[in-house]
Amino acid sequence: MRKDAARNHAAVLTAAARLIAERGPDGFSMEDVATAAGVGKGTVFRRFGDRDGLVRAVVDETSRGWRAESQALLEADDVPAEERVVTFVATLFDHVVAALPLVAALERVTSRGIACDENSVLTQERLASLIARVRPGSDADYLAHALLAQLRADVLHHLVHRCGLGVPRVRAGVISLARGVLTAGAV
Repeated sequence: MRKDAARNHAAVLTAAARLIAERGPDGFSMEDVATAAGVGKGTVFRRFGDRDGLVRAVVDETSRGWRAESQALLEADDVPAEERVVTFVATLFDHVVAALPLVAALERVTSRGIACDENSVLTQERLASLIARVRPGSDADYLAHALLAQLRADVLHHLVHRCGLGVPRVRAGVISLARGVLTAGAV
């Protein structure tokens, strides 16, 4: 990628992330992003296709660190599998809460956006793999899906903002569910 194209790409992603955070998942247009990034509207459309493509790119960029962290957890054989499952769920919770408007935007543009990023299948597979290590013979795929459903932006927004439970209480509840999945009887 040319230097100016790379700079424009980064500026568009930064501007879009800021606008989504400030205005919510439906409160921005491609033109708003172009203006905030200091590029032409055509540049944004050519690079990202449409609003949905832009949202996916922003979430992909912002979730890159979490994906690397989840991969490291998967490979950390020196850490007990139970602890890795709980850490996986807790760090994903933290990531989703920190990026709630972005994740909500992703969930609106894709039916496969679960909890953090466009790579929801990878996220589910990693969690299922960790659960299977703790509970061999269980339906780890289902259990991973059930836990990830609790980490959807719409669910977290509802619990934290509409029900007024607060982030610490919801986080503790999600971690408790993860621990329960690991200690419950066979499914």
